[in-house]
Amino acid sequence: MIWKSLKNISKWLWMAALLGFIVFYAINKKALIAQTFSLLSFQSLLLAFILILAGKLCLVQNMSIATKHFKIFLGWRDCYCIYNLTQLAKYIPGSIWQFVGRFSILHERGIAKHTIRDSMIAEHLWIIASASLLAILLSFNRVREFFVAKLAEYSPDILFIWGLVILAILIGAIILFILFSRRLFFWFLRILPPFSAIPTLVLTWVFLGASLWVTLEPYVTSMPSVFYIIGIYCFAYVMGFSVPFAPAGSGIREAILTFALTFHIDADVAILLAAVNRIIYFAVEIVLAMSCLRIKSRNQLSI
Repeated sequence: MIWKSLKNISKWLWMAALLGFIVFYAINKKALIAQTFSLLSFQSLLLAFILILAGKLCLVQNMSIATKHFKIFLGWRDCYCIYNLTQLAKYIPGSIWQFVGRFSILHERGIAKHTIRDSMIAEHLWIIASASLLAILLSFNRVREFFVAKLAEYSPDILFIWGLVILAILIGAIILFILFSRRLFFWFLRILPPFSAIPTLVLTWVFLGASLWVTLEPYVTSMPSVFYIIGIYCFAYVMGFSVPFAPAGSGIREAILTFALTFHIDADVAILLAAVNRIIYFAVEIVLAMSCLRIKSRNQLSI
């Protein structure tokens, strides 16, 4: 109970700190914000919106593939509405409400709890695994340079302690695997994605990463590779997803994107562009949720 209370407090404190930073930054950087937005064309913002929209539709398709993989037979329109109506709940501190909402909707339709659980776990594991793999493949050299530089800042004693921690985690993982290897092996086989999910997931990250890349042109003398930006976007998404006290990765994703962009543009501009991408992302989610409400009212869907 105490641990749960501390988690909730940390989430609300994080949101308050994030809001405070936004207000402080907006007050102190009014001129820079105005200048930055004056360079962003309507065309680039619209293109970013369309790319994020395409990425979100790919995520709907990923949900559709996952449900069918576990013998949950929903129409694509049902998946579209269930996914997009529950997505807004991820911005509520707690990091679980979008999952709770979807679980409740599917369970009310008579689907077994363990089937819903496995479908949702597989769907999100596919997302995280594909993003992690693309992050490694597309931005490995730059990330490696960063971590090598950071490690050089620590003393040998600190590195030794971290080495012991990592070793203990690996030993624990090996022990768990040995104890539950048979069950884990068959469970792993069960959640492997079908081939149809692979191009869907790749397109998801291409669209989302490109949505940031298309806004960079007015601020750089030499455009970074779109593959590098896609890789960093994937890395930022995974890190944001992994932090429990940041709803929808708010602040975490933007911090990583800002750092990655500072190799090519000024840090203040990088902060704004990362924030603009988040705003467009949220606007797309609002538009999709509103369209779902319209569909629901017209067709009386049980959502």
